[in-house]
Amino acid sequence: MLSPDEIIRSIADKASGKRVWLAYSGGVDSHVLLHLLATADIVGLSSIHAIYIDHGLQAQSQQWALHCAAIAAELEVDFVSVKVTVENIECLGMEAAARAARYRALEHHLTKNDVLLTGQHQEDQAETLLLQLLRGAGPKGLAAMAADFKSGDMNVLRPLLTESQSDILDYAHQHQLNWVEDPSNADTRWNRNYLRHTLWPSLVERWPSAARTLSRSAEHCAEASSLLDDLAELDLQDLVLETSKNSLPIDQLLSLSSARRNNLLRFFINLKQFLAPSKVNLQRIVNEVCLAKKDSAPVVSWTGVEIRRYQNQLYFMAPLIKHDNKQLITISGTNDIDLGYGYILEWQPCIGRGIKASLITDGLSLRFRQGGERIKPQGSQHHRSVKHLFQQWAIPPWQRERIPLIFKNNEMVAITDYCVSDFASAIAEEQGYFPIIKIA
Repeated sequence: MLSPDEIIRSIADKASGKRVWLAYSGGVDSHVLLHLLATADIVGLSSIHAIYIDHGLQAQSQQWALHCAAIAAELEVDFVSVKVTVENIECLGMEAAARAARYRALEHHLTKNDVLLTGQHQEDQAETLLLQLLRGAGPKGLAAMAADFKSGDMNVLRPLLTESQSDILDYAHQHQLNWVEDPSNADTRWNRNYLRHTLWPSLVERWPSAARTLSRSAEHCAEASSLLDDLAELDLQDLVLETSKNSLPIDQLLSLSSARRNNLLRFFINLKQFLAPSKVNLQRIVNEVCLAKKDSAPVVSWTGVEIRRYQNQLYFMAPLIKHDNKQLITISGTNDIDLGYGYILEWQPCIGRGIKASLITDGLSLRFRQGGERIKPQGSQHHRSVKHLFQQWAIPPWQRERIPLIFKNNEMVAITDYCVSDFASAIAEEQGYFPIIKIA
């Protein structure tokens, strides 16, 4: 039986001092949760909002938005409707693509001072575990859905995850709630619906407590996954000093056992918020990249990820955006410069270093490496070739053509992010600006 006071109290404990948002679809689960929130009389939940995400996948989606707005108004809850575009359906599948679009919109709309509530229940958890099992998932996948987690800066809670669907429906009927039924939920072309309507009834007939016991298995897998993460963190500390780095040392990685190496790779890829690799791609990282010749340029990629090698480092990165290294940009001040491949150039003010402010005002130009460029870095006795400096600084080859070079006429003034020429450097207490690259 649903225990409204316990559910609301658990939300209040975790959402104290934050605005509470409910992902409200208009379906029975989110409607029950909205009703619980709106009718609760517990200190700590003073700011309740409902947000409807219109995926545009159903002809009735706008009508459902109006229904949700009306219910929220009836319950005196603030309401927002947001339209999204679902992309990469062929790559991710309908459910995953819609979820990705939904969470992008929610992360854009909510802040770290907000808590998002979603309405998944015990049967949803059991279905997720079975689907992950049929995909061949490991402990992290079989942990199914966490009761609370972070998505970007956003805190997410699933307060109904241990509640049965029958108890949720009993509450809805008892309070005469009016909810919408999405006809796509009956379409058994989608795996979850096939499982729900075709396989699940037979499972429950044979094992009536299947939802509860499968959810318990998911909890066990979550504990195992947490322990594997703890092990990966220990291994990571031995390999690198800073988790902010985007690379791992290959020789140390290969010194680990196969199981620990794979565990660390999965953990590090997840840490960088990339899509998890398949078992095949995980093995390709080792065989085709880690074990490649040091002077080769191997790449293993999947959706949104590229794994590259330079010297003894294994790099994890988003796919490179096409870049025109023939462009020429005129500089006449310290405004940010859009470099056109996902990055901007910013000017970091400093005293006694960086490019002289007067030189920037007089006018400079920004170009990219063509070959043969030379610079005399501040404090150096001789000019050095940019090629040799890039090698000295161990800059990966794929980054070299994307590093802006700044000139005064044909004399190089600076290599962005790395050095300023001797003749152009601010001295003593002179105002200077050091050019740095940031993600746009």
